[in-house]
Amino acid sequence: MKRNPINALLFGLLLTAATACTEDPPPTLDGTDRKIIDSLYQMEVNRIKPVLDSLCESRFDSLLQVAVDSILEVRNAEIEKQLNRIREQQQ
Repeated sequence: MKRNPINALLFGLLLTAATACTEDPPPTLDGTDRKIIDSLYQMEVNRIKPVLDSLCESRFDSLLQVAVDSILEVRNAEIEKQLNRIREQQQ
């Protein structure tokens, strides 16, 4: 059997292309890495928590009013629907 160098080259390219398309495995973390990441996360949370809390406090009243208005709107629509049904039954 005669070997053709072009066929061998094409086979090699095909094999390389097929294996190159696989995704890398996700990184693995050991205990030390996890502790470092947890410490960094906690430091950032503690740093931005006061800012987020103040934003929440400053927006609370307006958000509460929007929620109350929305609930009242839904409830008034329900009451109106029931009143219309009662009026239709009385006629």
